[in-house]
Amino acid sequence: MVIHYVRDMDRACAFYCDALGLPEAPTPGSASPSWNTFDCDGLILALHILPAGDSAEGPMPHAGLNLQVDDLDTAVEELRAAGGELRALHEAGGGVPIRVAEVADPDGNGFELRQHVG
Repeated sequence: MVIHYVRDMDRACAFYCDALGLPEAPTPGSASPSWNTFDCDGLILALHILPAGDSAEGPMPHAGLNLQVDDLDTAVEELRAAGGELRALHEAGGGVPIRVAEVADPDGNGFELRQHVG
């Protein structure tokens, strides 16, 4: 399970469901105002609300989540349109047939989108 801490659960759920196409995970207690889970092809992505005014906790810059996409450029466009951010783009090369986009959700949680090109 990967947990992303978010400030707005409705916005976060819309981002991961609508922009990235992740289905909600059918686990007991998975949906609430402060917790929701999504199925990433067997991996559970959990969203946990940050309490209002809590400055001790915040979104993590990179949680190790990597999502495989068929078309990286389209995925990045959809991500940006949904409020996400492209932080860096790495093209395939040097014998590595993978393009990688370092991105963030609207709360600043970092993850990668990857496209195999070879």
